[in-house]
Amino acid sequence: MKYIITENRLNSAIMEYINELYDVSDINWTNPYMYDDETGEEYEDGDIIDFYKGDYEGPYDSDFCFRWYQPEYYHNKGQIKEWRMAPILEVHENEGNTLNSYFGDKWHEPFKMWFNENFEMPVKTIKVGISE
Repeated sequence: MKYIITENRLNSAIMEYINELYDVSDINWTNPYMYDDETGEEYEDGDIIDFYKGDYEGPYDSDFCFRWYQPEYYHNKGQIKEWRMAPILEVHENEGNTLNSYFGDKWHEPFKMWFNENFEMPVKTIKVGISE
């Protein structure tokens, strides 16, 4: 038996799932510290924002949610392809794979809207990538 669901109904289901997955009141953010191999210095990267639950342990912690890259991050590195795709939101692999298994790539646009509504930051591209 085949079921047909409207796009509006699907988007509502996706938004409901995202709201259950992420409690916005418990999500914090920080600019991560990066290491420069050439100079040996550690610096706070203002072109990246890490979003996490509870205390920040880094992007490989189980409470890590997602990482947002603004276009300047890629422009400064000369990565033109990525620069054109930015701002990029990279979702933790666990949650991203779960969303993919439930909704395919149909969750990307609702997630962009959800992220912009909750954090007032634009997203052009969604990637699934950071893992523990």
